[in-house]
Amino acid sequence: MPITQNTPLSALAGMISAAITAYNTGNQTGNYNHIYNIFITARQSGIAGHGGLYDWIHLGNATATIYALLANFGMNRQGSALVRPHIMAHTLKNLPRLSLQWIEHITLPISAPCNTINPNTGKSLSVELDLLYTTLSTPGVITESGGFVAASKTMHCLFPNLAPMIDGRHSGLSYFHILQSTYDPPLGIKNWAGWLGAPLLGVPNPSPRGAGRYNWDAARFLAAIAVNQHIYEIWQQQNGNPGLQTFLALDSTPGTSGIPRIIDKLLW
Repeated sequence: MPITQNTPLSALAGMISAAITAYNTGNQTGNYNHIYNIFITARQSGIAGHGGLYDWIHLGNATATIYALLANFGMNRQGSALVRPHIMAHTLKNLPRLSLQWIEHITLPISAPCNTINPNTGKSLSVELDLLYTTLSTPGVITESGGFVAASKTMHCLFPNLAPMIDGRHSGLSYFHILQSTYDPPLGIKNWAGWLGAPLLGVPNPSPRGAGRYNWDAARFLAAIAVNQHIYEIWQQQNGNPGLQTFLALDSTPGTSGIPRIIDKLLW
């Protein structure tokens, strides 16, 4: 279930273990673990076999692997329909190589804000992610209708240890329910401009149920990445800073290997 309304960000870290147990033992969500592990295993094998994300997309079975996860995670239901596989393949193969090759090595927790510069393109991480997210949210590119669910889930497929999955009924509503006054960036950054490299206009956590398909824009997606890291940082502080591997050990389910997937179970 989504977290209750007006939950302070600081309270979420203490809810992780119970949320993981509930997710892993649920009938539907427990099955998602099996589906997700198949995806992660295929992704890891494909990237290792082809020497990187870009070459896996161009030379391997990336499209089929991503298509299968999106289909099994509901992208052909609830008024959404995946585009045909050859269209998705065209989309993925036209994502910029220098961006993919840089971002694939960035995982949470990151040590610097999103205004870090890609030395190969001269663009900041926030701009790189914005461009990818905007592309993937376009109608007819991943799904016929486009929007934040298609964009965020595909971004997670590309960068599972960086990008969160967001939907309207579960995680998206939880982001909205976080007490807005506590919805702060990680790394001790005082404001959203310090994280994004530009001010975040409007509320940082619009409700997907009320905001519409396109109001959860790239800036909000970048804010969700920040909140995922901030929850991780709070958990570390509350537990004596035992390190990343101890945090990841909270969920030993095969395939659940990164901060975004653990936080996804928390916010489901």
